[in-house]
Amino acid sequence: MSLPESVVVLGSGAGALSCSVELSLAGLKVTLADLPRFADGVNAVGAAGEIRLRCPWHGETAAPVAATSTDPAAAIDGQELIVVSVPAFGHQAWADLLAAELKDGQSVLWVGEGGGALTLAATLRRTGRRPAVHIAETNSLPYGARVRGPGLITASRKSGGTLVAGLPAENNPLVAIACQVWPWMSPAQNVWETTLLNFNAIDHVPPIICNLGAIEGRTGSFLLWGEGASPAVSRMIERIDAELLALRGALGLTNTDGYADYLVAQGFAPRREPTLHATLQSSSFAASTFPCGPDALKSRYLTEDVPYALVLMASIGDELDIPTPTIDSLIHLASVAAGTDFQAGGRTLADLDLAGAGRDGLLTAAREGRW
Repeated sequence: MSLPESVVVLGSGAGALSCSVELSLAGLKVTLADLPRFADGVNAVGAAGEIRLRCPWHGETAAPVAATSTDPAAAIDGQELIVVSVPAFGHQAWADLLAAELKDGQSVLWVGEGGGALTLAATLRRTGRRPAVHIAETNSLPYGARVRGPGLITASRKSGGTLVAGLPAENNPLVAIACQVWPWMSPAQNVWETTLLNFNAIDHVPPIICNLGAIEGRTGSFLLWGEGASPAVSRMIERIDAELLALRGALGLTNTDGYADYLVAQGFAPRREPTLHATLQSSSFAASTFPCGPDALKSRYLTEDVPYALVLMASIGDELDIPTPTIDSLIHLASVAAGTDFQAGGRTLADLDLAGAGRDGLLTAAREGRW
């Protein structure tokens, strides 16, 4: 499968805009589409005919956008390649739309936190639709990106550490397409690898939960990893990583690189130091700030990463009979702190129709893309 002439990018946040720039620079005619409630951002791009990007790897670049739309169903009609880049809490809404509209020969690549591919496959299963489509997903955004204004983003391209998995896993041309557009991506073994190798789930929650007084009580900003990832907090991050490595091993995933390895692989740290604490302090994360105040716990660092990542990971642990006590504890503590039952509202294997499938069933689902 060679690069098509055009692509529809669904979403209008930092990830979608960054993807649109990269796809445009790769020579594709990009249509940016989002739901009507996000019309202001989409229309700003349409009026300018471009997205402006400020970053270390292009300086300031204006990448042309061929079209925009606030009618995503119409925008994807007849399009060979569809890229979805939205927060994990938007996966189901977009899966519902795609499941109703996809036709034979189309391909859907989810770029961002893992779980979108499985959500779409499960939604197609429940609706009884079986179009001949390819699906794939990444484990992370290939950039660190922020929206700075209408049609304006700042972004830093990662040097590696972004994986892409096809669903079904084998002979899926979308993997090669993704690696062609983003050459620093590498193939994952299957979607369980992209689901479990979620950096945000590993490093966002512990420094927030362990520094609640400072984060809620201060005004201004908090150095979440510089100040917040003390040696003790770093050990908690390491323990989450160890639990996820155990899940990966139980599913036969051969990649044993851990969180510290990926700090280096992504270009955030110059080298792996003797301890994770030292590695974090040497990384660009040490200067990263987090906004403090009474609304701090409404951050996606909790409202997305706990229910849509940690809860799913704990669910996989339950299915495989692999203990995840640190993950379980953080789900509970985050729920208490935020006053929200993240466990009850989170994504689990049951939501994907895979509860009770066992190890073999999970692997079959990833290999075949249907269950």
